[in-house]
Amino acid sequence: MKNLAHWTLTLLGCALLTLKTHAQDMPLSMLLVPGEDWRLVSEGHAFTDAPCADEKGNFYFSDMRSTPPAIWKVAPDGTKSKFLEGTSCSGLKWGPDGRLYGCVGKDKQLVAFEFPGGKKSVVAEDVQPNDLVVTHKGHVYFTETGKKQITFVNPKTGEKRAVDTGITAPNGITVSPDQGTLAVSDSAGVHVWAMRIEPDGNLTHKEPYMTLRTEVDVNAKSPDGRSPVYKTRSSGDGMTSDRQGRYYVASAVGVQVFDPTGRMSGVLPKPTGKFMTSCGFGGPNMDVLYVTCADQVFARKTKANGNLFFLPPPKDPPPAAKKK
Repeated sequence: MKNLAHWTLTLLGCALLTLKTHAQDMPLSMLLVPGEDWRLVSEGHAFTDAPCADEKGNFYFSDMRSTPPAIWKVAPDGTKSKFLEGTSCSGLKWGPDGRLYGCVGKDKQLVAFEFPGGKKSVVAEDVQPNDLVVTHKGHVYFTETGKKQITFVNPKTGEKRAVDTGITAPNGITVSPDQGTLAVSDSAGVHVWAMRIEPDGNLTHKEPYMTLRTEVDVNAKSPDGRSPVYKTRSSGDGMTSDRQGRYYVASAVGVQVFDPTGRMSGVLPKPTGKFMTSCGFGGPNMDVLYVTCADQVFARKTKANGNLFFLPPPKDPPPAAKKK
């Protein structure tokens, strides 16, 4: 059983706000908008991933395997356009310096694009980046799945160092609304790991904070011959969080949603039977949840408000999260 006091004080970093706003349960019904379901946003791609948004509510994603690979932009009115071509990115996030940071695993590089123009600069070399998050301080954390490592980079100084090792297959990565907690999904296991972000960028108080549901293993037989046997691999992939403190994890069974204490709120089923790679918020109010699924992108309006991590953390929860 988790020590809630320890995590609200040392991990979430906003103890009073957390206790006041999140003392009650946060079922999935608090997130869903009646009558809203997944709607198709874009299709005909090769392999979509790397969802992110900017301050104006524009949504971006990467088509990693198109020829050439491309980054797409979806405006708030639904207009789609190719934003940038030529680089295959498995993770994208805007930084406080106005650059778009990307994970380019095949080139073993963490890169950044400057706009207008899209000039590409190499931020770190000889790395194996899978996914990333960029904080309002400009610090970059990214997962190196094959190395079982989380790496920290300060683009201003060029500093690069491993800040965690040992997760079996670290994949998706995000931070809490106050940017005091880093969360990482283990695609080969069943946990999302949480760590406190220290002022110097190091990570402490590592714990398997959330437990992901897995698919039924139809090829396995239970000892009693009746009970289902579940797979040990969650395929936990891209992640995000909302301003209310919930965490969202793309997985084999859908988008798994957890409250700030690590309890499961519920699962949003996949809009298609295809592989889901990631999820992220966009739209002018950051209340549209997007998911990337193989060759398609879907979205649904929610009662939540996503975070723009390149901005300073909000001091207060949005109106929708305040107790009436």
